[in-house]
Amino acid sequence: MKPALLILASFLGWLNPQLSTLDHRRQELQTALSKLPALPTPQPLEHAGFHSGLAPHADSTRWVQIDLGAEYPLDAIVVIPAMLGVAEAYGFPKRFRIDTSNDPLFAESDTQLDQTGTDFLPSSAPWQVATKGIRARHIRFTATRLSPQPHQTNRFIFCLGELLVFSGGRNVALHAQVLAPVSVETLPTWSPRHLVDGAYSLGLAVQPDEINGNGWHSGISSTAATTKWVQADLRTARNIEEIRLIPAHPRDYPERSGFGFPRRFKVEADGKTIFDTTTSDFPNPGDTPVAFPTPGLHAQTIRCTTTQLWERSGDFVYALAELQAFDSGKNIARDSVITSSDDTLSHSWSRAGLIDGRSSSGLLLDEASWLADLSRRRQLTEELASVEMRRTAAQASAQTRAAGLAFAFIIVIAWWAALRSRRSRRQEIEALRHRISRDLHDDIGSHLGSIRLMSELALRDGPASDSLEEIHRLAGEAAESMRGIIWLVREGDSPPLTSLVEAMRQSAAALLKDVDWQIVAPNSNETASLEFHRQVFLLFREAAHNITRHAHATQVRIEAHWKAKHFHLRIEDNGCGFDVTAVTAGNGLANLQHRATVLAGTLQITSKPGGTCIHLEADFS
Repeated sequence: MKPALLILASFLGWLNPQLSTLDHRRQELQTALSKLPALPTPQPLEHAGFHSGLAPHADSTRWVQIDLGAEYPLDAIVVIPAMLGVAEAYGFPKRFRIDTSNDPLFAESDTQLDQTGTDFLPSSAPWQVATKGIRARHIRFTATRLSPQPHQTNRFIFCLGELLVFSGGRNVALHAQVLAPVSVETLPTWSPRHLVDGAYSLGLAVQPDEINGNGWHSGISSTAATTKWVQADLRTARNIEEIRLIPAHPRDYPERSGFGFPRRFKVEADGKTIFDTTTSDFPNPGDTPVAFPTPGLHAQTIRCTTTQLWERSGDFVYALAELQAFDSGKNIARDSVITSSDDTLSHSWSRAGLIDGRSSSGLLLDEASWLADLSRRRQLTEELASVEMRRTAAQASAQTRAAGLAFAFIIVIAWWAALRSRRSRRQEIEALRHRISRDLHDDIGSHLGSIRLMSELALRDGPASDSLEEIHRLAGEAAESMRGIIWLVREGDSPPLTSLVEAMRQSAAALLKDVDWQIVAPNSNETASLEFHRQVFLLFREAAHNITRHAHATQVRIEAHWKAKHFHLRIEDNGCGFDVTAVTAGNGLANLQHRATVLAGTLQITSKPGGTCIHLEADFS
């Protein structure tokens, strides 16, 4: 802390000693929070969770319980609130308790968590209670004060996203039997079964990093109904308590969670079928793991075979971020040998990427420990909010006693803050750029993914209107445009021109889906300003849009080359052509010319029946 702030804090602490105590506790809480993982942005899921039946009064009692199938020594119980979209926790009760028992009627039970004394504000963070030394078969969650149903009067509910019970490092509640005397089942959103299906809005337990590794990717197919497989050989037969598939979510597809996850597939161990959904579609899991309990299984090989691939952009693929197999809480698949029917290999996709302990966005963490840390974050955040309120009151009392001196200190602090702000402005602008990129990825990308998922579900359910199909198409185009924007925001002041070519290649893949196109460019490390990249990229996208809308072309060739700070871009198609002297304002050529003018370059457009050529020349620095 700066000397001026120390002096002010000491003086106010002398006026009100409670301030020093609160400041010390606030520092302790902030330090503890800095060491805990951040609460992920909640993601929309097709399976939202459990929904109780309606009640006429808030103080009505509703409960749901699970049967683990056998008595287990419990390590922890975790409750995760339900989410709809990306709003706050939906329907989480204001008061509740958690009990355990070996009697399904709970004639004898032990209370593990009692939150029936006071109301609390809803949060998307989990509730975790340690249960070391407890053995039980049945877990009951009882809501004693319900939440009002949104947009309704005199109707009260409680909802849960997921209930997990950890024993020996494994979630033994996965796919357990659920008993709820009063509940709502409105598929695919609400069902008692969704309380223990392993899918919840917090996504994957990961520690984010910047390592460029997405996982494993199959060969690309032109049809969805294609059989592909990937197999992990554990080298020797092992006990396997659970098999888990981690969906991929590449950084360059921020709106496409569950990238490449198969629509129809089966899981086998040494040829024995563990799970089979080859006759019906499997809901895309987004950023949640797909787990299969396998108690008593002893096997050497695990094979995942898909019979219906995932649609990418006019083609079909199969991809996974990670394949895991657990024994006593340890992932024993890390040292396995991976084989597959075919692969797409690159710097970010590989067979080794399927067992490297990472998702597409970071290092995979132990789920139980991660949820415990998030629960701890919620507790500390609530305490910090209470400390801040008490500190505000104590500070107001101290400032009242010495208003004149406090005002003088505020003037000094304001001057110091302004001086520091000027010195750090450049750093703040850089941080803002990265924050905008992250917000576009997490927030808008999530919304676009929701729109795309909902329109896809509607189109799958039966005949759809032209408007719905247009929504589905525009959501895809908007997502593609956003990728270009994220690229521009993420790049530094002088990115390499190879990054520009790669951005054009990704954009061409989305805009020229039905056209045979190719990009030819050198592999040179020369750099240009971010503004030059932006203008050339937007010019290229405008030209690609024009070809798609007007040219009726079947082939497009794009050539880019540069030397001695001089850049050439040539875009040729074999379309119907047009009269350059008779163009109108609606064909986008004015935009092309505007981009060339901003670049201080020259643009030549020649066209005749059988093709059009756009040639840009510009200098860069």
